[in-house]
Amino acid sequence: MNTRSNKNYSILLLLAGTLLVGFSMGRWLFPLAAWIGPVLIMRYARDHKVGQGFLSIIAAYFLAFLIGFGAIWVSFGNGPLFAIILAVFYGLLWSLPYLADRLAGRRLTGFASTLVYPLVAATLEFVNIYTNPVGMWGATGFTQYGDLPLMQLASVTGMIGITFLLGWFASVANWAWENRMRGAKMLRGLAAFGGVVAAVYLFGFLRLNLAPTIETVRVAGITASPSRTLSQRLQELPDPDLASPAARPLIEAHWDAYFNETTREAQAGAKVVVWPELAGVGLASDEASHIARAQEVARQNGIYLAIPLLTEPNDSDSGQLSENKLLVIDPVGEIVMEHVKYGGRIFERNRIQGDGKLQTVDTPFGVLSGIICYDADYPAIVQQSGQNSTGLLLVPSSDWLEIHPLHTYMAVFRAIENGMSLVRQVEGGESIAVDPYGRVLAQTNFFGSTDRTLVAQVPVKHVPTLYTSIGNWFEWLLLAGFLFTIVWALVAGRKEN
Repeated sequence: MNTRSNKNYSILLLLAGTLLVGFSMGRWLFPLAAWIGPVLIMRYARDHKVGQGFLSIIAAYFLAFLIGFGAIWVSFGNGPLFAIILAVFYGLLWSLPYLADRLAGRRLTGFASTLVYPLVAATLEFVNIYTNPVGMWGATGFTQYGDLPLMQLASVTGMIGITFLLGWFASVANWAWENRMRGAKMLRGLAAFGGVVAAVYLFGFLRLNLAPTIETVRVAGITASPSRTLSQRLQELPDPDLASPAARPLIEAHWDAYFNETTREAQAGAKVVVWPELAGVGLASDEASHIARAQEVARQNGIYLAIPLLTEPNDSDSGQLSENKLLVIDPVGEIVMEHVKYGGRIFERNRIQGDGKLQTVDTPFGVLSGIICYDADYPAIVQQSGQNSTGLLLVPSSDWLEIHPLHTYMAVFRAIENGMSLVRQVEGGESIAVDPYGRVLAQTNFFGSTDRTLVAQVPVKHVPTLYTSIGNWFEWLLLAGFLFTIVWALVAGRKEN
């Protein structure tokens, strides 16, 4: 093969890898592509000089980010510029492990060199997740939604374990290619990696199939909005302000619909009813009457009623902040939990910031807790739910077409990590109920249904996990391994010199 052919082949490898990575994440979630794409990109990186290869890979991941997340971040209302800025940031972040592989990996001998890329990739993701104001958006593990045996790894290592495994596969595949003429050596390396992967899948298979039968409770999630949300209908009015005379009938009809459907589901046997985020919209002056009515409905029907309230100041020009909170009302009509939203503050600067301390409610059927929408994107905070033995986490949410169904799938990993069932009731997205193993109990698509009510028999007993018992042990182990590998590579480089 001549030089020109080699160059064309190399560019095709990079392009194919870029497209595979782009379509494995964000709106697309093609799990197999997330395994293969980095293999091809790493092959390109190793076949080129460090400088040229690194710049090309930054460009590749810039494009991959726009394919997977471009439409999502534009839809957040910040415009194309914000999406481009994020693409530059993530393009650089996701390219750094390839640079480390080229600089440090080549200084190590044997199969140990395959650990450089996954250690750096997982460590950088760990740091990004726990420092990034948008939380877990862009995390690699989400690409594997639907692979239930693999997803069980999150109960041991958190989602970072999946990131490490995917990265290790890319390194091992390239190492095997480079050692293809050394049959025995190559086979030993493949056997080591294959043994780990087999153990991960065996653990996942056993965890799913040996899970005990847990008593369930009937949970109903209600999205009473028609095809157009209340916000969309208000925007069509000459004066969309909540206090305007034209808006008042719409808001009261909206509340009536939710209370009527709550009563309907309670009479059908639901013991827990949850509404989506933004369902309880209203002015501060109306809040007390709406809460009193909700208490009466919960008491009359003997249910736990979870209602999110978006309370706006009476005077929109007052400079006061709105409040987005979740109330849980027990069967005697008492408010037993009040949670203020803490996540996504970067996008919602006009609201009160919650403290991130999760509350629980002891019920006859198990421990119940609740958070709101973006809150689930911060695993370090949600980890409290595993530590306080939550059996059912309610996550009322509000999404839109561009982040549907990804945002719902992201929340499922929190259930597996923390050993709890999760019900995410959504306006403008995918509503879902899953058990502590991530198995779907019920699912409703806002955009493809006429009745958006979600009903499921949900287990409410907490399942202990290693992730919540030991904490972020795996992340710190990765960080230690990363530092050790870098020092090892530096020492090996000096010996060569």
